[in-house]
Amino acid sequence: MRSNGVLVISTYLKETDAAYRRLSYFIKYFRSKGLKVLCAGFLRISRHGVIKPSNKCYKISILVSTAFFDLLINFILSLYVIVVIFIFRPRVILLSIPDSYPAFATYLGSLLTGSKLFIDIRDPQEEIMAHKYKKGFSGLVVRIYRQVNYNLYKRAHVITGVTKTLAITLSKKLGKVVYLVPNGADLRIFKPADKKLARARFGIDQDALVVGYVGFISSRGYYNILPILLAIRRVRRRLNANIKLAVAGPIYDDSVKRIIEYFIEELQYIGVLSTRDVVTFLSACDIGVIPRVDDPIYDYAVPTKFYEYVAIGLPLIVMANRGSELSRIVENNKIGFVCEPQDHVCLERAIITLVMNKSWLNEFRKNVLGFRKYVDRKIGAERLFRLIERLTFDNKNGI
Repeated sequence: MRSNGVLVISTYLKETDAAYRRLSYFIKYFRSKGLKVLCAGFLRISRHGVIKPSNKCYKISILVSTAFFDLLINFILSLYVIVVIFIFRPRVILLSIPDSYPAFATYLGSLLTGSKLFIDIRDPQEEIMAHKYKKGFSGLVVRIYRQVNYNLYKRAHVITGVTKTLAITLSKKLGKVVYLVPNGADLRIFKPADKKLARARFGIDQDALVVGYVGFISSRGYYNILPILLAIRRVRRRLNANIKLAVAGPIYDDSVKRIIEYFIEELQYIGVLSTRDVVTFLSACDIGVIPRVDDPIYDYAVPTKFYEYVAIGLPLIVMANRGSELSRIVENNKIGFVCEPQDHVCLERAIITLVMNKSWLNEFRKNVLGFRKYVDRKIGAERLFRLIERLTFDNKNGI
């Protein structure tokens, strides 16, 4: 284990988590290159119950919900990571963030065992927390927490970010190179299937224009399906059009259940799906929607669902701020519509365009299929493997 082992640590290793799909792909890729790789995750206790990591990963310890006042508790609970690192004594530790609670314990474990520390940042948790808690005691605690973690990150051997904007921003804040290791989709799994059969599988109307959404469903957070539902309702009534929003994913609060009941004609809820079923579900759709909120703190992000929609060949309706990385990708490659999150008129216009002129959908789909090769998750896996190989296992260039 010591000679070439990699230990992957993450708080999000449930098999339906987007983070797990990213990390499990990396693990398989590293193993195909001859590395011994293990993964370790946490049991998470939240208001939605106990969330367990995949059975393919070791269970380290317990974390409680990610509310602000749980920060200190989670910091203490994560210290067991040190014991885990001592047991496995890996050559390389890959810590995936968020959550960043295990950062101190992981860093300390890497020091004590001489392991090389790689930090893979999918979302800048410290910046998001600082944006949310700006004043008073909470703001002070978060600023201290951010400063402590950033000092740890500076001492990591390698830091990676999932988007160009995130890598550049973190590099400036840390004064350290942050390598781009993009997210993506496993193109061997995420590929178009027969639409007619896919719709039959989930009981979706064969004649409807189907807008698809995969992800968690909440009245809070940074995905909000309500604007797209309202736009679909108005277009349905105005044009007497057969349009549906089909949704797959976990429901995070009771408000969403009421929304589903209220929009019974416009929305079809499919439930929580396995990865294989997500592929079939997306194949049943005509277009994918990413319903982002307008807070600019998230303008760095390109969600996993973007890559998976593109891999299936779905054009996009994206609700994102102009100038955000997501909006630039969609507009520059002509793979869908971009509307500001609060621009309901733009949403309606996009849906009307699709209903009235199917050539738009066909043109977007052609562009999406041409762009598909650029969302291969293998691209990020190869970059990360080269970093591990060059900076850790190469005796001439090793650190």
